[in-house]
Amino acid sequence: MGEHPSTDDVFHRLVDCIYESAMDVAAMPAALDLFSRYTGTGSPSYLIWDKLAARARLGVTPHGCFTSAGSMPDNMRALPPHLTTTGATRACATMSVDGATAMLAEPEAAAATSIYDCSGLAQGIRLFDTSDVCVLMSATPASCDAFAHCQQRVAQVMPHWARAARMQHRNFELSGLASLGLASLDTLDFGVMVLQADMRVRYANSWAEALVQADTNLALDNGVLRARAESMQSVLAGLLESAVHGGRNGTVAGSWMHITSGGQPVPIIVMPLVSRQPVEGPWQLPMAMMLLGNSESRSVLDAGVLTSLFGLSRKESIIAIRLAAGETLTEIAEREFLSPHTVRVHIRDTLRKTGTHRQSELVRLLHLLPGVDLERAGVSSTARPRDTRRRR
Repeated sequence: MGEHPSTDDVFHRLVDCIYESAMDVAAMPAALDLFSRYTGTGSPSYLIWDKLAARARLGVTPHGCFTSAGSMPDNMRALPPHLTTTGATRACATMSVDGATAMLAEPEAAAATSIYDCSGLAQGIRLFDTSDVCVLMSATPASCDAFAHCQQRVAQVMPHWARAARMQHRNFELSGLASLGLASLDTLDFGVMVLQADMRVRYANSWAEALVQADTNLALDNGVLRARAESMQSVLAGLLESAVHGGRNGTVAGSWMHITSGGQPVPIIVMPLVSRQPVEGPWQLPMAMMLLGNSESRSVLDAGVLTSLFGLSRKESIIAIRLAAGETLTEIAEREFLSPHTVRVHIRDTLRKTGTHRQSELVRLLHLLPGVDLERAGVSSTARPRDTRRRR
C-alpha cells in the first residue's frame, strides 16, 4: 500500500496550487478543492467583484470557473449584505489593507489577528481591494469539534491566497494591456511581424498573415517565415540578422527591401525591436520587427522613422515628407525657411541615402511605406508666415 502524504506535503502542494492559480485561472478549482480538504472547510468559493459594473467578473468553486451571469451560482451574483453597506465596506477595506500589510511582512502576525479566521471566512474575507475591484473568498467552517484545527490551518493558508490574489490582479492588468496592444495592431492597414533571428515568427497581425497566405514569394513553415526564392531568402535573412544584432548593439537602425505581390510592389522594412525593460534576462532572444507595406495606402512615415530607417537628418526627413505630400520645391523652401538651393541639396542627399535616383522614385517609395499622416509626422500642412530672416 502506498504511503499517505504528510500534512506538510499536503500544505506545500496546496500552496503551489494557489500560486499556480494566480497565473492560470483553470487551476483554481483544484486549489479550492485542496484547500477544503486541508482545512476541513466546506463549499469554498472565490469571487472577483467588479465594483463599477456591480457584478461578478469571475466566480470559482471546486466544480469550475464561471464568468457569465447565467452560469454563475446564486450566491455569487451579489456581494454579501455585510459588505454592501458603506460602513461595512470601509471597515472591511481597512482590515484588508492592514491585514495585507501584516501578512506580507509577518504571516504569523496576520494569522494572530481575526482577519483570517474561520468566522471571517464564513462571512467572506476580502483578499484584495481597489477602487474598481475586490476579491472575496468564503467557505463554511468545520464543525465545533474540529473548529480549533480548522482555525489554525485557515490562518496558515489565507495569507497565501491574499498574495496570490494580488499577483492575479496584476497578471490580469498586464494581459489586458497586451490584448489591447495586439488588437490595435490588427487595425493597422499594413503588416506587422515580430521575429527572432532564426526567422521564427513570434507575432503577426491580421494584415501580415493575410499577405503571407496570399503571396507567392513568402510562406510560413511551422511558424518560420520563408522566402520561396533562395536569393530572396538570403536577402531577407541578412536584413533580419542585421536588425537583430545591430539593435542589441545599438549600431543599426533598420533596412528595407521590396517584393512584388499581386502585381504591386510591397516594401518590407526590418527594424530592431529593443526591450525597454531595465533588466533583460539572458533567456530573452533578440527580436526584430518587420513591417510589410500596403500598396493601397497613401500615407507616409513620420520623420523619426525615416531618420531611423534611411539615416536621414531631421530636415531631410521633413523635406521628403513634404515632397510625398505633393508640395513643390518652392513651397518647401517657403515653409521650412530655406533657400531653393538648400532644399535641392537636401533632396540630393536623400536620394543617395534611400537608393533612389529621381524625385518621383523617392515619392513612390514613401507612398508605399506604411506610416502615418503629416500631423503625426510633426509637419504642419499649412503654410507658415514668410520669414524675413536671411535664409541659410
